[in-house]
Amino acid sequence: MNDEKIEMKKVGILDLVIILLERKWLFVISLFLFSVAGLVASLCMTKYYTGKAVIMKPAAKMPGLGSLLGKETQVAGLLKSVNGMGGESDADNFLSILRSRRLAEKVIDRFNLIHAYRFDKRKKYFIEDVLKALNRNIAVVENDLGNIDVAVMDTSPGQAAAMANFMVDELDSITYQLSKESARNSRIFFEERLRVIKHDLDSASRAFADFQIENKYIDLEQQVKSSIEQVATFEGQKMGMDLEIAQLKSQFSGSNQRVLELEKQKGVIENKISGYMDQGGGHLIVSLSNAPEKAIKYAELKGNAKLQESLYEFVIQLYEQAKISEANNVPSIQVLEYAKSAQKKTRPKRSIVCLLFLFGGFIATSTFILLDKWWKIQGQHGTAVYVKVQRIRALLWSKKAPA
Repeated sequence: MNDEKIEMKKVGILDLVIILLERKWLFVISLFLFSVAGLVASLCMTKYYTGKAVIMKPAAKMPGLGSLLGKETQVAGLLKSVNGMGGESDADNFLSILRSRRLAEKVIDRFNLIHAYRFDKRKKYFIEDVLKALNRNIAVVENDLGNIDVAVMDTSPGQAAAMANFMVDELDSITYQLSKESARNSRIFFEERLRVIKHDLDSASRAFADFQIENKYIDLEQQVKSSIEQVATFEGQKMGMDLEIAQLKSQFSGSNQRVLELEKQKGVIENKISGYMDQGGGHLIVSLSNAPEKAIKYAELKGNAKLQESLYEFVIQLYEQAKISEANNVPSIQVLEYAKSAQKKTRPKRSIVCLLFLFGGFIATSTFILLDKWWKIQGQHGTAVYVKVQRIRALLWSKKAPA
């Protein structure tokens, strides 16, 4: 068998255990030293404390003008949107503000975190670095009950509580400002729209009124109905006269006084029917011959006036709701629990640190013992790997390579 080759043997778990137990005292001493190192490290680590404030789940607001109009109306839906921050989306709005850069920069300025986080000791730093360091110490989450937890970690328990409470107070302030700004912008917008719509409404109403005066229309539908009924009455009278004239002519030959009277009355009725068809009758009876054409214009002008009136009523409701929202100064949030100075540190967890060091010591010691055993076996058999490693060491540490 070649000296550079050794017989490959299957190594099992029990073989590894035997190798470790052969140097059990080294194993025990190493684990003890790693445990002590973990304990010392945990005692030397900076202690962090958490201050936590709790914001209540946003409650349903008092019914506004939109709610009074009914949930199914389009007006109600728009009025709710004008109402600013309110309703089921409040929690999302609060979370967005609490996680925003706008609020984070206020916290940095208020508590001088550039100094607290030692960024002023650096030659150069960016505000993004400070924000990143702050965000690592802040947790804003919505819990299972729908409330919002604002937790802040700091080396000082008092400062951690103060920062959490400051964020809650600023949340209320920013929410109030945004709500007022939104309502004010809505009010200004609806004021402008109301001026335009009022002008259009006045123009449409005047055009409709002028058309009514010119054509003597008060209620076209009712007036046309009356004209048709009157013409129908005259047509009935005319038909009765025709029958009577025909009967008299069949009984008497030649001229007859009654026939002449009936024909004269018939002529009067025909003139009245013609008048109703062409000019109408009196001051309120409309002409039937041009009624269809006039009805189209009448309906167009009336519809336009009604449309402008409805639009005006619609926008004025939005305007009034915007004014109410702008004047509202009720706090937007309800704080269930303000943060207090913590007595128990949040981190480091001493037991976890010790366990990590103990586990790391176990891995490191086991690896060292097994590699040392393997290397000794390689040296005993003078394997090619052992020879090459020795030559590499000689080349690295000797000025002249061995012959």
